[in-house]
Amino acid sequence: MSETFQVTARKWRPMRFEDVAGQEHITRTLKNAIASGRLAHAYLFTGQRGCGKTTVARILAKAINCPNAAKNGYEPCNTCDICLSITEGRSMDVAEIDGASNNGVDDVRMLRDNVKYPPLQGEYKVIIIDEVHMLSTSAFNALLKTLEEPPKHLVFVFATTEVQKVLPTILSRTQRYDFRRIQVDVIVALLRKIADADGIKIDDEALLLIAKKADGSARDAESIFDQAVAFSGMQVETSRLREALNLIDLDFFFEVSDAIAARDPKRAFELAGEITSRGYDIEEFFSGLLEHFRNILTVCVTGSTKLLEVSKVHQEHYTETAKKFSEADLLRLVRLGQNAFERLRASHEPRIVLEVALVEMMLLERAIEVSQLLEEVRGLKTGGRSSGNGVAQEKKTLDEPVTAPPPHSEQQPAPRSSGVEEVKSSAPKNGKRSSTPEPASAKPRAAESDSRTPAPDPEVVASRWSSFGEFLKTKSRPLHSILPDIEFCGVRHSTIYLGTPGKIEKDMLTTMKDEMNLALREFYGSSLSFEAGPKNDMRVKAGSPVVINPEVVQEIVKPKVQERSELEVALMEKLGAQEV
Repeated sequence: MSETFQVTARKWRPMRFEDVAGQEHITRTLKNAIASGRLAHAYLFTGQRGCGKTTVARILAKAINCPNAAKNGYEPCNTCDICLSITEGRSMDVAEIDGASNNGVDDVRMLRDNVKYPPLQGEYKVIIIDEVHMLSTSAFNALLKTLEEPPKHLVFVFATTEVQKVLPTILSRTQRYDFRRIQVDVIVALLRKIADADGIKIDDEALLLIAKKADGSARDAESIFDQAVAFSGMQVETSRLREALNLIDLDFFFEVSDAIAARDPKRAFELAGEITSRGYDIEEFFSGLLEHFRNILTVCVTGSTKLLEVSKVHQEHYTETAKKFSEADLLRLVRLGQNAFERLRASHEPRIVLEVALVEMMLLERAIEVSQLLEEVRGLKTGGRSSGNGVAQEKKTLDEPVTAPPPHSEQQPAPRSSGVEEVKSSAPKNGKRSSTPEPASAKPRAAESDSRTPAPDPEVVASRWSSFGEFLKTKSRPLHSILPDIEFCGVRHSTIYLGTPGKIEKDMLTTMKDEMNLALREFYGSSLSFEAGPKNDMRVKAGSPVVINPEVVQEIVKPKVQERSELEVALMEKLGAQEV
């Protein structure tokens, strides 16, 4: 091992504000604060690992003490004695403390006693506490007074990855700066700069793999970069990098999506066997598969590959794969992947979870657009009428809305246009027989409304109510959670009456009325609405679950009145009899 070797994370550690990658919003604010003389006495830097918190704290300590900072745009010169001593860790005015190992009251008391003395070289003493959330509650409380009213020469800088564990009394006494996750393209540019400077040949796809593996951390990316160079030498190839890091090739995920598109469940077990035989981490596989589905969905929705963090070759592959799936299919696949990922963490048999999840994806029924489904139903209805007029041929499918009964059906009475008018023409009016039929405009309003807007068969609605519950689970989990407590009371005038056990369920249905109505229309393929209230009231309003427009039905099933003789008419007029 060479004694002069230094890991990339230390060798290329930023020395100036402008060298910090991906945190421009923080470095600019700090430089402006130094330039305007508005330096705070305490700062809190928070963010994930490897995003530059401690590095920025060191640069800040140099910038406020460097005698040449004003000439350099309030950047440290890194050549004077003060900058060099801080960089080398031998400055008496800058102290870096590990909060995990110095978290007691005695440690804070010693610190509080030492900060009273003025700095030896620069203008400020700087106390940097890493992982400050590890301090005990007593240590925090011992620091409060000094933190609130520190000496003029003292600046605190706290760094933490878990800001939620820091006491509110500490937060209120500091200026908080949230460090961002470093974007993939920023990490790639940083690694490219390092590789070119060190004479290492590495392609862009390999750098992209490293940047995605680092998950927003520059330090992690530089560590993986060192590992790749140690494995491959001064020329790093993508295939060798995958072998070194045991990463799943993106082409493997395309094999999975192709098998799903082909609906090949046998291939699911073969793919699961390859994952386990190659030693891939199953959680990492599901994580990569979800990202793969996300990329396909992005192309489907946007019609572009600009938002994909993949190479150009794979961008073209995603364009072709997106043609095999619909947005609804991809959303369901993402949900299946998320559910499998959650089950995996609680399971002792990860391979079984993997195989079952893949088989579910392979056998997933393809989603059909509502408009397409309605067109198919209308086509089936049209074809069914042309084949005959029997009751069996007029039997409605589960998804078809109900229309008016066919004319001259063998087992149904005559249509309203003739039967109802004949009944009315034969009935006495003001004690006299009327032979003039009532005009068509005088038909019951319910019948007119029913002919304009066909309603679904109530028997169909009632029989499919349990299936509607499963459908609602995919549309609205809040509504699905209360559905078992809701009583289906019946259908009347295209309105479903739902009995609620209490005010909470009724208020929830009222609040989410539009969402519920939309789900009813999508499931039954017809214009339906609902009314919710106490169960007894809803039962009264509904009448019977299999009765719709009862006044119209009553007129249809009314037996046709035969012609009466003059004697019968005279007796009815004399006795004042009325038709029953």
